[in-house]
Amino acid sequence: MSENLYTRNIGEAYDMVFRQCVSLNTELHKLVPLAKQMHLLSSNAVSSAARAGSEGDAFRVLTQDIQLLGDDVSHCINDTQKVINDIVKLASNLARLFSDYMTYRNLLNRLDEKATKTSPKYFERGQRYVVDEIRDHNTKLSRSLGSLKNLLSPVATLVKKGEYLAVCSSVEAASAGEHGVSFEAVANMLRELVRQLGTQSSRQHSLLRDLTDTMEKQQSNQRNLLYAR
Repeated sequence: MSENLYTRNIGEAYDMVFRQCVSLNTELHKLVPLAKQMHLLSSNAVSSAARAGSEGDAFRVLTQDIQLLGDDVSHCINDTQKVINDIVKLASNLARLFSDYMTYRNLLNRLDEKATKTSPKYFERGQRYVVDEIRDHNTKLSRSLGSLKNLLSPVATLVKKGEYLAVCSSVEAASAGEHGVSFEAVANMLRELVRQLGTQSSRQHSLLRDLTDTMEKQQSNQRNLLYAR
């Protein structure tokens, strides 16, 4: 593979990383309205239990667990939003930095090809600075991806917990007499929300896995080009 083709492939890899980060960011933002719906569900559950009076005592215990589930989902989503914003910024900067690196590289090649009074040392210092910045951004991006993976890992457990609470709510609805309709409505809504959460979580894990793979390949391909200098 020629050097020009090699460097072009690396540049395309940086662009791919950025596009994948944007896609993951879009998917993660879909969780925000889901968190709001979880809080609305918690309020509906509390209201249903209150209207049932003593007949809603058992269901009232479930509402506390539903509220805690909603809080856990919200905390998880809020934390991921902070990290993904940093990830997109780092990926954007990496694509720009590699473009700067190639600019310095082309300038130095031209200086080597022709006699000139311009000292190459200035451009060499600039190139070394850019290489250091690329190395630093790569490290930060890898760490941020690891942090995001850790933040998303509890979602599967939350989905299982939500499914269990939905089943328990349906059981209580079956023995709650006239108040069973509102209890079952809460159970159905909870079942649907955790289904959406599970689907989106699977999609996000897939995108994160693809992004991590692309990062590893990109770092491996450009190590000899950049870091050896």
